Amino acid sequence: MKPLKGKHILITRDERQNERWAAELAVLGAIPHSLPLIQCVTRNLTPALRETFAHLHQFAWVVFTSANGVRAFFDLYKGQPFTAKVAAVGPKTAQLLEEQGLHCDFIPSEYTGEALAKELVPLLAPHSDVLVVKGQLAKRTVCDILSSSDRQATVTEMIVYDTLCPAGAEEQAKRLQQKTFDYVTLTSTSAAVHYANVAPAAGIRAKTIACIGPVTARAAKQCGLSPLVTASEYTVKGLIDTILNDIGGMKR
Repeated sequence: MKPLKGKHILITRDERQNERWAAELAVLGAIPHSLPLIQCVTRNLTPALRETFAHLHQFAWVVFTSANGVRAFFDLYKGQPFTAKVAAVGPKTAQLLEEQGLHCDFIPSEYTGEALAKELVPLLAPHSDVLVVKGQLAKRTVCDILSSSDRQATVTEMIVYDTLCPAGAEEQAKRLQQKTFDYVTLTSTSAAVHYANVAPAAGIRAKTIACIGPVTARAAKQCGLSPLVTASEYTVKGLIDTILNDIGGMKR
């Protein structure tokens, strides 16, 4: 039995990440559709970034707040392996680090920036130098929590990529043959905002908006999107399980 048989599901992630997810949904019987609404673009290697890379050995911890941050970081960094301890916001981010030959020393119990920072604080030595790798739209939550803690960490923010709405997204949305979807999946606040901007003009409707976590769900609500279901495990697998639960299917 295929629990998602006949369900039309719209995937809005970065185009590079859509194919694998579409295949997973198809195995479960879903009819996946792709509308990339975010594009993560690695920044140019500026003098400031070169300077930070040159001093990686000075940091006690390097903190990665997203999988996209890992990709962009290693698009830019071609130096020797560094000895700092490494923290990742979740298992996917940690997996990408492992693929780059870096062991991940810490993953929080909840895959959010706030949990990452709060749970990392007790592991910091006093006055530690910490590098936080992020995109331009990421909030300062991680940096603020670490720098204001009793460990009095010195935090350096390193922005390595920009999150954009892909050129031509509006036209691609209008060309979708399916206009009403059983589920529209949102995996970031940017995707929520871009979907809210693009969908009305394209005539796209969602029976249910499926959000990867509470931060994305909050952004979706602020954009007037409903009804919502939110994954309790903030991963793609968790989001698929949430959809399965919502329709009464069995977890994989």
